[in-house]
Amino acid sequence: MDKIQVATMNGVTPSVETISSGEYPVSRPLFFYVKKEHLGIIPGLKEYVQYFASERVLGEDGPLADYGLVPLPDKELELLLKTVERL
Repeated sequence: MDKIQVATMNGVTPSVETISSGEYPVSRPLFFYVKKEHLGIIPGLKEYVQYFASERVLGEDGPLADYGLVPLPDKELELLLKTVERL
């Protein structure tokens, strides 16, 4: 982090808030796709999805945040957790 320089875009400085809200124009979400049909066939896939899409991993104190990724806003995280719960 001591070697990375902040790039202000269209007058917006990157921060957790501007990235999370989508205000920082070059921020992008990380997508994770899984075929439903594979959940009951590939051993461990459902558990992997449940782990990866958990608050423990995606939350503010999770490992993804440690790597510099910005956590989902609370409403989006709640929707994701409910979706995964329905698997």
